[in-house]
Amino acid sequence: MDIAYRLLMYLLMANVGYMMFSLFQKGFKHYSGYISQLFFLLCLMIVMLARDVGGGMAISISLCGIGLLVLLPMYLQRHIDALMAENRFAEIEPYARWKANLAWTEMNVHLHELSLIAEKFGENAAQLEHEMRTMLNRGEPFDGVTRVFLGLIHFNNRNFAGLIDDLRLPDKPFSEQSFEELLYLVRAYLETTRYDEAAAAQIALEKLLADGEDPSLEKRANLVISRMIFFAFLGWNLEFDALVKAEEEGIERLPASLKDFWCGVCLFNSGDYVAGEKKMAEVISASANDEHSEAWLPFMRKRFHSLLENRDFFDRKILSHLKELYEKNAAIFNSLILEDVQKNETPQPAPVATNVLSWLIMIVSVILIVTQNVEDIVSLIDLGANSSFLVKEGEYFRLFTYQFIHIGWVHLLMNLVALKFFGPPVERITGWPIYIAMFFISGIAGGMAAAYTGQALSAGASASVLGLLSIAIVFEFFKVKGAESLTQRNNFSTLLFILVINLIIGAVEKGVDNSAHLGGLLGGAILAVLLLPVLKSQTLKRLAGFVAVWAVIFIFGLSSWQMYSAGNRGFYPRNIKEFAEVSNASATFALQLPTSWKVDPQEDGTLGLEAVGPFRERVSVLIGLNSEPAEDVLKEYVEQRTKEIENTGEITLHSRRGPELLDQVRPGTYRVRWLIDSAGGPLSVIDYLVLEDDMFFMVRFFIGTEADSVYAQMANHIVASFRLLAKK
Repeated sequence: MDIAYRLLMYLLMANVGYMMFSLFQKGFKHYSGYISQLFFLLCLMIVMLARDVGGGMAISISLCGIGLLVLLPMYLQRHIDALMAENRFAEIEPYARWKANLAWTEMNVHLHELSLIAEKFGENAAQLEHEMRTMLNRGEPFDGVTRVFLGLIHFNNRNFAGLIDDLRLPDKPFSEQSFEELLYLVRAYLETTRYDEAAAAQIALEKLLADGEDPSLEKRANLVISRMIFFAFLGWNLEFDALVKAEEEGIERLPASLKDFWCGVCLFNSGDYVAGEKKMAEVISASANDEHSEAWLPFMRKRFHSLLENRDFFDRKILSHLKELYEKNAAIFNSLILEDVQKNETPQPAPVATNVLSWLIMIVSVILIVTQNVEDIVSLIDLGANSSFLVKEGEYFRLFTYQFIHIGWVHLLMNLVALKFFGPPVERITGWPIYIAMFFISGIAGGMAAAYTGQALSAGASASVLGLLSIAIVFEFFKVKGAESLTQRNNFSTLLFILVINLIIGAVEKGVDNSAHLGGLLGGAILAVLLLPVLKSQTLKRLAGFVAVWAVIFIFGLSSWQMYSAGNRGFYPRNIKEFAEVSNASATFALQLPTSWKVDPQEDGTLGLEAVGPFRERVSVLIGLNSEPAEDVLKEYVEQRTKEIENTGEITLHSRRGPELLDQVRPGTYRVRWLIDSAGGPLSVIDYLVLEDDMFFMVRFFIGTEADSVYAQMANHIVASFRLLAKK
């Protein structure tokens, strides 16, 4: 599966993961069946990715699964919402049935049961209301959906008192009612002249979207329309005019005639009866000949005559109370509206540090991927990749430098996407100096975790990025000042699914280290907790920023100096100086191996020996008797070995060099070098065949690099040190 397919698979998996976390937040008990369906689909996608199933087939299967389990239920729900808004209850059942069959949730089954009642009793409003009531008392969130159905029935029958009785929960504050319930309650209170309760419900509605997650366009449009009607009923002219002039999404959807009519209502209810009556009369007169206004004309005429008939009562009993409500609540509404406008229109400061880090990581990683073989262990060592062995040998600069190296395009792109998503909010909370320091320190924590768990080689900015992710989660959990930018984007579920996707990538992709991921997460969380008291004080924050800048400069300077010094001495394996003699299990022979290499006891045979290096290099030694000429042995061996490699699946013979005579290593020594392309990157196989008298021995090296010459000095020393042991 090529890079484009793998990246698309991860994006599809991210969507499935996001759906799962969103449903989990709503309540696992009620959505467990649907979550299980999505989890099965996610596991199937992971298996296809891990087993490298054909890209086209994997994408097709994934898209079919997402289409059936995610997109089609969403499409059906939109149709259900539209039919409910148009009071076409009898037509809901087919859509609700398909949704219940596709997405296995108790809520969808409940919705289907309600739609069956609506279909059966749609022509009899009284019976429909009675049957709907029998569906109550099942607990939340089921009763909430049932109440919305009842509210729609009452609203369309203009039974506003019944609507209030069914939707208002007397033992709960308005803030605990759903968005849909509050919409209907505001209108019902206005229609029944219960203006104090209407104001309280509208304030709760405003706060619900201000304090919660980002609203959908549909929710926001409904909020704006409710706000406009509220202002019109209460006669708040200034607020009404400002809202209409703002031309927000909900207002734009309304016909011009309807907006003008509500303007007349607002004027009338403000006490300017002459202007209000004139405005409404003009709109009704103009709409009589306008086919686009026919749907609204009966409503406008009824409202107009009702206002005129009750003018005296309104003037004596209502108008003064509305003015008192204005004095009491106008400041609250203006504050909420201003906050809403600022939240949606105020440009956020540019995330300079996030942009710089993203470009820096991308440029360095792309240059290295294009110009270097980043799957080659020698290249990775020379470039500064992290290594448990080398860090323990004192090359601490690798804990910093490995963050700029990426072994694959997929991992690089996913890190950049994650960084661009939640990096800016964290940067705005902490300021760029602390932000940059946290990024690199989280990466160092991840590098230390990888070194502790014995990872041979690892690279990438995943630990740094996931450190920022855990910082974002801590900030959101503790409600740090400025964390509103996290909660407004529904970040908690988003952050969690990004975390899971990164862990999945770590399990599937080459060169990605989950121990570094976990170390970065833990390091970031500890940093965030330590910063909690610091961020409460501007003085401490500025001091921490000053320290952070110098800490980053120190880390960069120390790492650069140490890498330069180590490079001058020669990176592994060029700097191997210490060897130790080992022998095979039967003590037939002995040879010297680097002290960092370990004999593999499971592979240590009677006449052979296997050893493993710190970067999964392997050496195998085999001895035997031989009486044939060297030329014949070499010819037969090369032919047999070439055929063996060519017939092995998942590898490709790239080139062969030799046999070449190396008498300077020891007399009768021949070397054959094979360069192989495999799924795990380049692989060099170096065979030393030593023919001495009536015996031979072979030393074979397996090394994950195409630069086999770097290992030549070490390999020559091992071959030269071979000796037979005298029998006791």
